[in-house]
Amino acid sequence: MSTETSVTETVVRNHLQAFLKQEGITAILNDYDEHARFLSEAKIYQGKQEIQGFFVDFIGALPAGAYEMFSLRSLRVDGNIVYITWSIGSGIPLGTDTFVVDHGKIVSQTFTMYAVPGQ
Repeated sequence: MSTETSVTETVVRNHLQAFLKQEGITAILNDYDEHARFLSEAKIYQGKQEIQGFFVDFIGALPAGAYEMFSLRSLRVDGNIVYITWSIGSGIPLGTDTFVVDHGKIVSQTFTMYAVPGQ
Protein backbone atom coordinates (compact mmCIF):
# COMPACT_ATOMS: atom_id res chain seq x y z
CA MET A 1 0.00 0.00 0.00
CA SER A 2 1.41 3.38 -0.97
CA THR A 3 1.76 6.22 1.52
CA GLU A 4 -0.82 8.20 -0.47
CA THR A 5 -3.32 5.34 -0.22
CA SER A 6 -2.67 4.95 3.50
CA VAL A 7 -3.14 8.68 4.21
CA THR A 8 -6.26 8.76 2.05
CA GLU A 9 -7.86 5.83 3.87
CA THR A 10 -6.96 7.29 7.28
CA VAL A 11 -8.59 10.64 6.43
CA VAL A 12 -11.84 8.99 5.30
CA ARG A 13 -11.96 6.60 8.28
CA ASN A 14 -11.43 9.58 10.63
CA HIS A 15 -14.32 11.35 8.88
CA LEU A 16 -16.57 8.31 9.30
CA GLN A 17 -15.63 7.92 12.98
CA ALA A 18 -16.40 11.59 13.72
CA PHE A 19 -19.87 11.01 12.23
CA LEU A 20 -20.53 7.64 13.89
CA LYS A 21 -19.27 8.69 17.32
CA GLN A 22 -21.48 11.79 17.07
CA GLU A 23 -18.52 14.08 17.76
CA GLY A 24 -20.34 17.01 16.17
CA ILE A 25 -20.28 18.99 12.94
CA THR A 26 -16.92 20.64 13.71
CA ALA A 27 -15.21 17.25 14.07
CA ILE A 28 -16.83 16.02 10.85
CA LEU A 29 -15.63 19.12 8.97
CA ASN A 30 -12.03 18.86 10.27
CA ASP A 31 -11.17 16.48 7.45
CA TYR A 32 -12.26 18.88 4.68
CA ASP A 33 -10.13 21.39 2.83
CA GLU A 34 -11.41 24.99 3.19
CA HIS A 35 -12.35 25.03 -0.50
CA ALA A 36 -13.71 21.48 -0.73
CA ARG A 37 -16.63 20.68 -3.01
CA PHE A 38 -19.44 18.32 -2.04
CA LEU A 39 -21.69 17.09 -4.85
CA SER A 40 -25.18 15.74 -4.21
CA GLU A 41 -28.25 15.19 -6.33
CA ALA A 42 -29.76 18.44 -5.06
CA LYS A 43 -26.78 20.80 -5.03
CA ILE A 44 -23.05 21.36 -5.28
CA TYR A 45 -21.80 22.70 -1.94
CA GLN A 46 -18.71 24.92 -2.19
CA GLY A 47 -16.43 25.26 0.83
CA LYS A 48 -16.65 24.18 4.43
CA GLN A 49 -19.43 26.60 5.37
CA GLU A 50 -21.84 25.25 2.74
CA ILE A 51 -20.80 21.65 3.50
CA GLN A 52 -21.58 22.36 7.16
CA GLY A 53 -25.12 23.27 6.10
CA PHE A 54 -25.47 19.92 4.34
CA PHE A 55 -24.42 18.00 7.45
CA VAL A 56 -26.72 20.01 9.75
CA ASP A 57 -29.66 19.10 7.50
CA PHE A 58 -28.56 15.49 6.93
CA ILE A 59 -27.99 14.68 10.59
CA GLY A 60 -31.23 16.42 11.55
CA ALA A 61 -33.16 14.23 9.10
CA LEU A 62 -31.70 10.88 10.19
CA PRO A 63 -34.18 8.36 11.60
CA ALA A 64 -34.10 7.42 15.28
CA GLY A 65 -31.38 4.85 15.96
CA ALA A 66 -29.54 5.70 12.73
CA TYR A 67 -26.06 5.59 14.26
CA GLU A 68 -26.65 2.15 15.73
CA MET A 69 -28.07 0.84 12.43
CA PHE A 70 -25.27 2.28 10.26
CA SER A 71 -23.37 -0.38 8.33
CA LEU A 72 -20.29 0.31 6.22
CA ARG A 73 -20.83 -2.17 3.39
CA SER A 74 -17.64 -1.49 1.42
CA LEU A 75 -14.61 0.78 1.40
CA ARG A 76 -12.33 0.80 -1.65
CA VAL A 77 -9.17 2.89 -1.91
CA ASP A 78 -7.31 3.71 -5.11
CA GLY A 79 -4.52 6.24 -4.63
CA ASN A 80 -6.21 9.44 -3.43
CA ILE A 81 -9.78 8.22 -4.11
CA VAL A 82 -12.05 6.34 -1.68
CA TYR A 83 -15.40 4.83 -2.62
CA ILE A 84 -17.76 3.63 0.11
CA THR A 85 -21.19 2.05 0.23
CA TRP A 86 -23.28 2.03 3.37
CA SER A 87 -26.77 1.49 4.74
CA ILE A 88 -28.85 2.62 7.70
CA GLY A 89 -31.30 -0.17 8.43
CA SER A 90 -34.15 -0.94 6.06
CA GLY A 91 -35.12 2.74 5.74
CA ILE A 92 -31.91 3.70 3.92
CA PRO A 93 -30.76 0.48 2.26
CA LEU A 94 -28.06 2.13 0.15
CA GLY A 95 -25.83 5.15 0.41
CA THR A 96 -22.63 5.81 -1.49
CA ASP A 97 -19.87 8.38 -1.29
CA THR A 98 -16.72 8.99 -3.29
CA PHE A 99 -13.96 11.05 -1.67
CA VAL A 100 -10.91 12.68 -3.24
CA VAL A 101 -8.16 13.46 -0.72
CA ASP A 102 -5.24 15.82 -1.31
CA HIS A 103 -2.57 16.74 1.24
CA GLY A 104 -4.48 14.98 4.02
CA LYS A 105 -7.80 16.78 3.42
CA ILE A 106 -10.99 15.89 1.58
CA VAL A 107 -11.09 18.18 -1.46
CA SER A 108 -14.07 16.64 -3.23
CA GLN A 109 -16.90 14.31 -2.29
CA THR A 110 -19.93 12.90 -4.04
CA PHE A 111 -22.92 11.66 -2.04
CA THR A 112 -26.11 9.83 -2.80
CA MET A 113 -28.49 7.65 -0.85
CA TYR A 114 -31.75 5.84 -1.40
CA ALA A 115 -34.36 6.22 1.33
CA VAL A 116 -37.40 3.97 1.20
CA PRO A 117 -40.50 6.21 0.84
CA GLY A 118 -42.70 6.41 3.91
CA GLN A 119 -40.25 4.97 6.43
